[in-house]
Amino acid sequence: MKTIKDYEQFKNILPYSSEMFGVYQPLLGWKSKRQLKRIEQDIQKQNSYLVLQLVRHFSNQTLIRDYSLQGCELGDVVVDLGDFLPSAKLGFQSSGILQEIKKILQSKPAKTEDEWQDFISNYDLKKLLHDTVYPAYKEDFKRQCRQYSEARALRGEHSESMLERISLLKQELYNNLLNTMQNESAIARVITELAANRAVKPLNQIFYTDINYQSKKAFWELVKNFTDDYKDPYLTFDPKKDVDNVSLSPLGIVHLFRQYFFEFDTFLGSPTGHVWLAPGSTVELIEISTRKTITEKYYETGYESITKSEKSTTEQDEISTAVKEDNKSDLKLGFTTTVNQSWGTGNASATASLNMDRTQQTARENTHKKMREQTQKLSSEIRENFKSTFKTITEESNTSSKRYVLSNNTPDLINYELRRKMRQVGVQVQDIGSFLCWETFVDEPGEALGLANLVHIAKPADLIPKPLISETMPPPDTSVNFTVPAVWDFGDNRKWNVPGLGFVPLTTFQVPPAPDGYELLKANYQDGYITIKYISHSGEDSENQIYAFHGKFTADFSQIEIGVITAPDGLEWDERIDFVVGGTLHYTVAAAKLAEIKAGNDAKKAVVTQIEQQNAEATRQAFLNAAKERIELASNIQKRKYEELREEERIIVYRRLIRSLMTNMHYKVDTEPRTLHVLSELINSIFDVNKMLYFVAPEWWKPRKKSSQFLGVGDFQSINADAVNWSDNVAREDNYLITDKSQPAPMGSSLGWLLQLDGDNMRNAFLNAPWVKAVIPIRPGKERAAINWLKNVNVEGSEGLDAAYMAPQTELDEIKAKLLALDPSDEVGSHPQVTINDAIRFLCTQVSQKHAESNKTDHYPKGAEIHDDDKVSATPIDKVYEYGFYPLQGSFRYDPANPDPNNPDRNFQVFDQWVEILPTDQVVPVEVTYNPLTGRQEPPA
Repeated sequence: MKTIKDYEQFKNILPYSSEMFGVYQPLLGWKSKRQLKRIEQDIQKQNSYLVLQLVRHFSNQTLIRDYSLQGCELGDVVVDLGDFLPSAKLGFQSSGILQEIKKILQSKPAKTEDEWQDFISNYDLKKLLHDTVYPAYKEDFKRQCRQYSEARALRGEHSESMLERISLLKQELYNNLLNTMQNESAIARVITELAANRAVKPLNQIFYTDINYQSKKAFWELVKNFTDDYKDPYLTFDPKKDVDNVSLSPLGIVHLFRQYFFEFDTFLGSPTGHVWLAPGSTVELIEISTRKTITEKYYETGYESITKSEKSTTEQDEISTAVKEDNKSDLKLGFTTTVNQSWGTGNASATASLNMDRTQQTARENTHKKMREQTQKLSSEIRENFKSTFKTITEESNTSSKRYVLSNNTPDLINYELRRKMRQVGVQVQDIGSFLCWETFVDEPGEALGLANLVHIAKPADLIPKPLISETMPPPDTSVNFTVPAVWDFGDNRKWNVPGLGFVPLTTFQVPPAPDGYELLKANYQDGYITIKYISHSGEDSENQIYAFHGKFTADFSQIEIGVITAPDGLEWDERIDFVVGGTLHYTVAAAKLAEIKAGNDAKKAVVTQIEQQNAEATRQAFLNAAKERIELASNIQKRKYEELREEERIIVYRRLIRSLMTNMHYKVDTEPRTLHVLSELINSIFDVNKMLYFVAPEWWKPRKKSSQFLGVGDFQSINADAVNWSDNVAREDNYLITDKSQPAPMGSSLGWLLQLDGDNMRNAFLNAPWVKAVIPIRPGKERAAINWLKNVNVEGSEGLDAAYMAPQTELDEIKAKLLALDPSDEVGSHPQVTINDAIRFLCTQVSQKHAESNKTDHYPKGAEIHDDDKVSATPIDKVYEYGFYPLQGSFRYDPANPDPNNPDRNFQVFDQWVEILPTDQVVPVEVTYNPLTGRQEPPA
């Protein structure tokens, strides 16, 4: 393959396809009322924060005295207008002692060695810790401790567990306070040590963020920034020019180009395989052409459908169709659709020149770069994605395949090289017209679009019914009354209370066995004594006597010694007396019985706890399954059609634009339908509304509010425990969830974008765009009418149009001469210098004349060497279709004023030309021979 230097051989080859392309350029100079209004709104918001920013540079000690919060009464106010903050800017401090030192430094800054020495000598940090820092922590400790004391039990928590939990919390609170005070003391020691040893630099680094800060200077710098009356939203190109009249105009120009594709030639490329045949052998080759297209930007069918089906699809190796598809997928293009044609624009760079030749030079350069990059990229993709497989067996396949039979009937070994057939495609680009356009901005375009909501009913968790349990309570304490006879029969012997007993023993009572599950409540019998009550007695001469009795358990509490209590001098009675006394034995539940009851209750609770844990796990699993299922369902939702999504976006933009063109008075209020009919026809006759373009501004100009996945089944963060994190394990604001079966997340997921489930990447970019720049072409011949319409005070206004148009003198003279030639009474004759309004009117004239020229027929090509009989009669726009390929000298023409000699017209020039090499799906066997000694291929005979 060699470079083609002689293109004459390809003359008259008609294009087999074409693609329209455009470059839009905003014009600088006309102050747009609507754009200035947008900027002024932002400035008003900024001005509202001016006072808040200014007061930060002052300190203030205004106080209110004698106030009563209980009685809602206020006393007198002591107003202090304050003063500038001291020099140096203090930083934030989290430590209590550092905060107190900061308060002191605000009124009396210390930055030098002597100042820090004075600070340490004047302020005792130990006393500051004791009197100020500790009381603050102490109050905070009390507040939190009270909150713990007033806390309620958690669901299902027993009182013992609650008390234990609160006790641990209070202990932890105390430990934290102790650690904090120890840390505060250590910090105070550090500050003291640094100041004592004159370590000024670390001290200043601890307390100051800007040691050189001067509040008064910062205040006046801020005032100065707000002093200028900023009305111009755009940068000026030259400070010597009229700054007030340089801004982005609502007027722009579109240069349209058409890219033609010509079939030049085919040739055999480099070998892709080798086959040899022995004498008398036959080989069958089956070529299966598999072409697979995997693109991130797609048309109609989404990435998911291709991946799921795992289906090989035929790739378009046609460069013209690939360019069309690439244009549809390019996020940087504007979009328009109309009944007759579709065209996109790939550049929107602003220019300060209203000269059409200059704007067309820039447009040609951008078009040349864009188209060369585009077609080269696509052809490279075709080469890389192409794949051929040759098999030496015969197999049936439903895919596209070709069968070759090679036979060797000669006595010699035959070698075949399999070479791919390649195409030479010629590409030319022609200027096919220019249009003036109206440009405006639509802020927050995505807010008017509705979003899809996924309907999904989650499967409820399969829960185990929770049994109702009744806790067995320990039986209450019980008591058993007893009676026992006691006999006084000591003759005439006097008896005294026995030391250690305190009474005269009369009898011993055997304690009966305790009731089942009970044991004697020994705690009720202090020192083993038991109260014995007198019941009755009988005996000679004893009726009027009063007796008191007492009892005491033996050491093992198995018996009770019962006796009568005597006076200090004892008791002597020689008659027999029979007493009946009694007492009460108190019993409590035995420890073994309590353990048995507790074990039974614990067993019941364990069953309930187990069921609750199982239900909690089932609920968690159901939640995770529902979240996983919804993530997968959402990721596999089929994207809506490309055309429908773009049309909805266009309608949103149309609503804003038509409202601007009709003005709010007619668009919002109940206007008569006949008035709207007239306005719609009038607007549509001036502006080519159907060819509206819109450019989506990248989100980075103004990041949107954050959005995240909403699964509708619980807290997003609660899934983190079951999510595998391969990164830094940080709960980032824009983290999102995926599963092993979910499709790759759409663009913007990692940025916190608002995403539409059934929208493509362009829809998501539209939803998150801060604004959209919309462009409506002005119909040819209606340029002057459109300018007058836009001058309406309710649309764009006329501010800035009377400013001087800065351009070379030759251009200014040309504008003035041609406007006066068209109309001797033109207002430009009365102007001392050409204004922006004059330049715009001249540009309107040029565009109108160029359109009129596009409808005139002539004979093409216009080269002197072409005989008239070989020329075709056509309009300049259709000349390539009629005549076909005609070589362009120099391959690229940048300046419209320096055309190709064979294309001498100033307008509608073919200005760019190159050749693309593309592979095909055809493979050709070529017989070759090799030198057996050198192994090199021998040239054909």
